[in-house]
Amino acid sequence: MEVINNFLPAEQFSKLEYSLMSPKFPWYYQDRIAYADDGGYQFTHPFYHSNYGSTSYHFNIFNATVERLGVRQLYRIKANLNPQTTSHERSAWHIDLPDIKVGKTAVYYINTNNGWTEFKNGDKVRSVSNRMVIFDCNLEHAGSTCTNENRRVVVNFNYS
Repeated sequence: MEVINNFLPAEQFSKLEYSLMSPKFPWYYQDRIAYADDGGYQFTHPFYHSNYGSTSYHFNIFNATVERLGVRQLYRIKANLNPQTTSHERSAWHIDLPDIKVGKTAVYYINTNNGWTEFKNGDKVRSVSNRMVIFDCNLEHAGSTCTNENRRVVVNFNYS
């Protein structure tokens, strides 16, 4: 696992943050987080899925991020927005794309809050804006909601 603070230069990150945190950015309600019937909910924005190609008008805001990650083959880019909760709620343990056996998952934190990404081995990565955590795609992980901000926003990249 690799954690990179200040992943993008400040000016690039600022533009990306402005887009995703804007009240005009389109988010879509999902009545699940990791699996159907997992009891959770979140808002998502699908930027890209290899089965469908570019799925969002906003796809190009991640050009610099994809380049910096060194992506050879992109499988998916998806943003998650978890609303604030009164106590931390963790999603189910999961692997983003179980059919992909070799590759990387990267979680990019858009806003700083007291939520985190937890790994089954006990490691935790706190939500700090412009932080990227990169790990093997088959490593089980879970996200946590935040209690100190209105929302927790992350972007997941799945690639090789």
